[in-house]
Amino acid sequence: MRAVSGYLENGRFTPYEFINLPSRIQVLLVFNDPNVAEDNNKRLDWLNEFHHMAAESANENDVFNDEAFTRRPSGRELITFSDEVDS
Repeated sequence: MRAVSGYLENGRFTPYEFINLPSRIQVLLVFNDPNVAEDNNKRLDWLNEFHHMAAESANENDVFNDEAFTRRPSGRELITFSDEVDS
């Protein structure tokens, strides 16, 4: 593996030094762009905010432990329309 420095302009890579390569070779091009670090910081800020919101809402499901929302037996008889008596 060999690293080559240069610049990219109008879609064309120009190395700072002359390099002699075979006519067909696999190449990996890695960009050193300072804007990428800024984008990563924005992503990290969003991710930190997401984790903060998730931590704040961790106990919101405790509302469903109330007897009105629970699926556990409450000891009361379930009333259905078929149980009603016509008067």
